[in-house]
Amino acid sequence: MIEISRFLKHGQENATSADALCGMINTTPRGLRHCIAIERAAGAEILYMPGGRGGYFLPSLDKEQAQKEREAFYNVMRARAMCTLKALQPVARSLGVPVGQMEMELLNDGEKEES
Repeated sequence: MIEISRFLKHGQENATSADALCGMINTTPRGLRHCIAIERAAGAEILYMPGGRGGYFLPSLDKEQAQKEREAFYNVMRARAMCTLKALQPVARSLGVPVGQMEMELLNDGEKEES
């Protein structure tokens, strides 16, 4: 498996677009997302910022800037996740899946519940 993080630079200002990364490693956008998902699951902090100047990057080497980048990434990904969960709720209700069950499924997919 190709390590995408080897191709990334630190700091949002050095973000690399998905198209550029696909070209570098000769893969499709889906293949790129798969590689990134595997690295993230292993603990890599590969951040992403959408938009014209967006792309993938590693946290800044400056601690304060890195914290801002992490917070921005967290907010973008949380908003996406919330939209996905809202889209699933009517279907889950139709299937008789309680909302709490959806939360448990998320935890079972790799997250550890905080005690």
